[in-house]
Amino acid sequence: MWGSPAPETGMLLPVNGFYRASRGTFAQFGVPVSHPERVIDTVLAHATDERFFASERLDACNVLDVAHPLWLTRATGHRSAEVSAVARTLLHAALERWQDGAGVAFGPGDEPGLQGTEMWLAITWYLADLLGLADALGYRPRGVHRPEPADALS
Repeated sequence: MWGSPAPETGMLLPVNGFYRASRGTFAQFGVPVSHPERVIDTVLAHATDERFFASERLDACNVLDVAHPLWLTRATGHRSAEVSAVARTLLHAALERWQDGAGVAFGPGDEPGLQGTEMWLAITWYLADLLGLADALGYRPRGVHRPEPADALS
């Protein structure tokens, strides 16, 4: 990760920046992440920050910032039991947010809508895949949240 914890936001901005940068580069071209163990260490520590990960404070952006990097670095097996525990906790929280006939709200206080539903469905898939359960969902994310690279570097 690039950056240091800030008193007000901890590792929120560095983790979000890593998600955005890695999603648009490493993930898009199927390139392994540099120093994946450090990524996992940082993301797991960030996921314990109650300012953002208390159940009543979860929003799609913050959870995707954790789910995708953990999924992207999953092949290392580094701290796999802890990764699975975080995935299980966040998956349970994601599934509780579904509202029949409406979808999922982006975050606390929001109404269910397209953005929240699309992001939480992608999050659900990544977390379920970390737990070996994604096939049971019956869908795979498409578009910007697809797990497959857009292209390969030659």
